[in-house]
Parts: sequence; structure tokens; C-alpha cells
Amino acid sequence: MYTPRVGIITLGDPREEVPWREKEDRKHRELLEKLREIDGLEVYGTEKVVRSLKEAESEVEKLLIKKPDLAVLHIPVWTYPSITVRAAEVAAKEVALFVVYGDGVLSGILASGGALSQVGIRRELLWGPMSRENLSRLVKWARAAMTVKRLRGMTYGVFGGRALGMYTVVADPSQIKMIFGVDVEHVDQLEILRKAEKIPDEKVEKHYKWLVERVGKIEFDGRVLTEEKLKRQIRAYLALKELIKEHGFDFCGVKCQPELSDKYVNLCVAVALLNDPYDAEGPKEPVVCACEVDHDGALTMQILKIVSGGKPTTLMDFLVYDPEEELLYLGNCGGMSTWFAETSSKPEENLENVHLLPQVQGKAGGAATQYVAPEKTFTLARLYRIKGEYHMVVLKAESTRVDRSKLKKSVWPWPHIVIKISKDKVNKLIKTIKANHLHAVEGDYTEELSKICDLLNIRLHNIA
Repeated sequence: MYTPRVGIITLGDPREEVPWREKEDRKHRELLEKLREIDGLEVYGTEKVVRSLKEAESEVEKLLIKKPDLAVLHIPVWTYPSITVRAAEVAAKEVALFVVYGDGVLSGILASGGALSQVGIRRELLWGPMSRENLSRLVKWARAAMTVKRLRGMTYGVFGGRALGMYTVVADPSQIKMIFGVDVEHVDQLEILRKAEKIPDEKVEKHYKWLVERVGKIEFDGRVLTEEKLKRQIRAYLALKELIKEHGFDFCGVKCQPELSDKYVNLCVAVALLNDPYDAEGPKEPVVCACEVDHDGALTMQILKIVSGGKPTTLMDFLVYDPEEELLYLGNCGGMSTWFAETSSKPEENLENVHLLPQVQGKAGGAATQYVAPEKTFTLARLYRIKGEYHMVVLKAESTRVDRSKLKKSVWPWPHIVIKISKDKVNKLIKTIKANHLHAVEGDYTEELSKICDLLNIRLHNIA
């Protein structure tokens, strides 16, 4: 779904009399072979070792056809730094980040790396053998470069205005465009209602049947949660799905509260299904949808989705901290994909652990998707602003699956990720973050997020 593309530009010594030219050719082939053995990476290289300014232009131009995210300026022994600078200047039209790499003579990469810094071209320096550790770092930098590059040109769809008087869920569209390259497009929530009423009944029935046959439990109470209200939630999901496609939105946010949650139905099921990698029609790409039309939340979720290769992401509230067990309960009524119930590739295994319970928020009623996420490694992150300047808080965390009954100390009907975190660390997190929402993706992407913040000139706060 999102696969980083790496371009290898091996730069060699232009002097014909030097004895290492054959080594440079061999090292070029070796690096390409080793990187191509790595899953989840597209690797391309120049047709030959670049040894002149003209070759730097012609070979790199041919490489740019593959649209690489990251360019590795590979210097096995030595090249003229002027050749390196020219190659980077040409590649800069497409590439988000450069890595100067060599596994031999240090003077070659230091001279070229220094030249790039002097002319103002952002680069990383990597030296040492073509080991798993070094190649893994290249992959992480490639993911970061890919994320920054793929964000540019995307459109964030905003359904509704500011929710519940929260300053932290709205942002300046011009600043979002300037920093992230993302356009912000507004659509009135009335469009959701208009579109929902036009969804064919048979389509609603198909999705309704698919869902109720797979979830572990449904507590219809005849008042807050009824078949009619659950079907209305599914109508809203199908309406949003069509609107997102019609408007060409890459990700979105929905206000919901209080207009829809009080007068139509809460959109918890709709938002959860949008963030899921499946529905009644089969596997699909998760569409990031942030509750309460949280702009910075949606941006954070989309960054986590891209950097992870397309995994589902979440929007969660800080709910309860248990100091005795050192457990932080994170959850939200709708912004959490049902995928997190088991993190399985099979929808039925996830949905079996989902209970559809009467929602506690909103007068119109509907279901919430209760579950407790399994024990996994998660990357938690959040973009926020202080006096107009963007910051990001990042935390690698381990979750624990508590007994479902313990959710009564939190918000009972909601889905949860419960993380093990010390009092000192949770205190640091709460003091640092300037918002009430936090976001998660499965896996460790803390190093990638650090580089993304560096590329976007965002201040990083790593809660280590």
C-alpha cells in the first residue's frame, strides 16, 4: 500500500589510473543486491557508477523516473564532492532525503557529506559494513522520507466545524498546507444525511448482516441501541465512504457531536469501519477518520498510517490512570478501528472480540464498539501546537489486555488500549502533550517519526 522507494547512486573516482575503480563497480552491485533482499522496499539504481558531472545529470535523471523517496549517495572509496553535489541537486526535484553512505575509506563520504552541508542540502551520513543494522537504518529513513513526500498533495476532508468548543481539534488550513503539503477541504455534515438517505436498503442490509454475524455480542436495549439505530450508523458509514470517494479525500475528520449524535445517530460505528482494513465488501485500504474533526489528530493518524505501510491507526482520549497497577487506559467512542481488537488479518477474529454496546454519549443513541486490545508494541504519537508552532510527542509503549470488567473504572462501552507505563513517565507525557487526544499504530516507528519531525522542522518530544 505504502512502500518506500530507494534510489542508489554510486559515485566513483573520475581518475582512470586509480586502482579501486573495479571495487566501486562491485560495491554498486552488492549494495543493490542486499537492499533488494529486504521485504517491503522498492530498490532502483543508476545503470553504472557515476564518475562525472554530466553522468551525474544523465544517470540521476533516468533514476528519477522511478520516483524514489530516498536517495543513497553511495561512495565506496572516493569521488569528487562536486559530482556528489550535482547528483543531489538533480535528485532534489524528487527526493525528500539524501544519505551519504560508504563502507570503506571515510574521507570520501566525509568530503561529500561536508560539501552537501555547505551548500544547504539536507543529508544523513552512514558508514560501516552492509550489515543488517545499517541497512535497517536506511529502511527507517526511507519510510520517513516516503511519509513526508506522500503527504504532499493529499486532501484532508473536514465534515463539520469545531466540536465541543475544543481549540486543539482545529487548525489553520494555510499552515497545514505550508508545513505538510496537505489541502484542507470542508463539507457540511448535512451532506452525510443527504447521502445516507439515498443508500439502497439492500446495501445497508448486506453490511448490517455482515457485522452482526461477526461481532461477539450486541446489547440491544430498545432505547439507546436498536436495530434501526445500528442500521442508521451503517447508512452513515456508507454515505461517508461515497462522499470521500466523490471528493477525492485521502483522509478525513467528522464533527459528529452534538448535531449528529443528538439529532440523527452517533457515528461511532461509521468512524470505526472507515478506519478498518475491511468491511462487508472485503479487504480495503483503511481511511483515516478522526472523531470531533480533530485536524492535528487526523494528520498524526495519516502520518502513522503511511510510515507503517498502511496499517490502521487510532484516535484515543486520555481516560484513567491506575497508579497501583501503573496502567493508562486510552480509548474513544468511535475513533478506534475494530482491527485493534485482535490485530488479525482476519476480520472475524477481530470482530469476535468486539461488543456493540449502547453508547453513553449523545441523545440520538447508537452503538459503541467495546474491546480491549491485546498485548502488543505500539507507537503512540500526537501533533499539537504551542503559539502556532508544531510539536510532536512520541512514545513507544507495551499494551496489556486487562479483563473487560476493569473497563468499568474507565468508560464502559468504549474500545480501549491499556498501556503499562510508570508514574514518572505518564506524568511526563501529560505535562508535555498539549491536547486530550493520543494516537497509535502497531509496531515501533519512533526512529522514523524522529526523522519525519526533522524533515518537517517540527519539534520532537520523545517520552523515553
